[in-house]
Amino acid sequence: SAGGNLGPVSARRAPLFALVALIAVHIGCTLVALAAYSHRIGLVTHDGSGFLVELLDAVVPLRDLLPAVLWLLPVTLLVTFAALGRWAVRRTVRPDDERLPARAWTAGIAAVLLNPLAAVRYASATAEGGEYMRTVQVETTLLVLAAAVATTISALAVAGFVRRSDTA
Repeated sequence: SAGGNLGPVSARRAPLFALVALIAVHIGCTLVALAAYSHRIGLVTHDGSGFLVELLDAVVPLRDLLPAVLWLLPVTLLVTFAALGRWAVRRTVRPDDERLPARAWTAGIAAVLLNPLAAVRYASATAEGGEYMRTVQVETTLLVLAAAVATTISALAVAGFVRRSDTA
């Protein structure tokens, strides 16, 4: 049967799809969070938030979209961990020299540190009102973007490792 030939490919497919989904959701969540941030500053200061943000808010109100994507991110993260855990348990070939690349570890540690820090900074800035948000906009934006970049680099490095590894 053809199912026997698809085993190794299928064992790698779930974690690869999960990692790609994590990257897409994290980037989408970052863009929506920054658009909501900009929109809120624009509402409070009456400066406006730019055409693309206003268009997105007109299509899907950011006050409704932001909680949805923020809920989707931890769900995607849990699914990714489950898929990678299942893949790691099912692996039969474990050469001694086969290790997760340093880039994945470094970016992963950065992602673990930056994501909660970015979330706390974002929540703190948005709780203080639009004028305060404007004064810390650059730092908050850079922190949120750095968290997304670290997560993406780590996920891509892990995906490359999974793709190159022999699986059961």
